[in-house]
Amino acid sequence: MKSNNIDLSYLYEITGGNKGVIHEMISLFLEETPKQFALLREHTANEDWKMVGLEAHKLKPTFLYVGLNNFYNEAEELEKSAKEKRDLDQVSAKIDELEKGFLSVQDALVEKKNELS
Repeated sequence: MKSNNIDLSYLYEITGGNKGVIHEMISLFLEETPKQFALLREHTANEDWKMVGLEAHKLKPTFLYVGLNNFYNEAEELEKSAKEKRDLDQVSAKIDELEKGFLSVQDALVEKKNELS
């Protein structure tokens, strides 16, 4: 199930291998994740740490679906920083790192989604 840095075994497990559902979940990940990054940046710019924490919380499981456990952990760290209002000077860098992770697997996910079509 691995393709580049992605591992879809968890997604296959939770969907019972339903290719249509897997296709839909990958599509949602590809469509919604950039929007979440935009919201994270907007909330960071506004210093709305509660909303940064909420967006980071929503982002976490999506990384698990595609086997990016290390990015799950980074999103969790971002969420904690925002909620606890600590290391706020590092929030933008954490968002950048998460976005780089997303971009590094984007092509592989598009390829996998196309295979499932």
